Amino acid sequence: MKTLGAEDNGERSGLPFKLFLLGFLLMFVGVVVLIIAAWLQGDASVSGGVVFIIGFVPVVLGVGPHAFFAVLIAAILTVLAFIVFLWMRKQAIR
Repeated sequence: MKTLGAEDNGERSGLPFKLFLLGFLLMFVGVVVLIIAAWLQGDASVSGGVVFIIGFVPVVLGVGPHAFFAVLIAAILTVLAFIVFLWMRKQAIR
């Protein structure tokens, strides 16, 4: 069974791989643009939050003046991603 854009010779030049590379390149360019913009801005404060899930234990970290909101948004997005994962898994089983 052939997939969309798959080559017979096994090379990674099909459409899905090209789309993956394009997406990765766009993310990389976006990060570089953000870094340059922050560097040119000068006096900017940085806040961030992250959620790691190790087993069933969530580890929440935050830094900066707006860390509470960054962690809150990260936690909400993590819960939403988990719900979507379970929903899609349920759909795949059917």
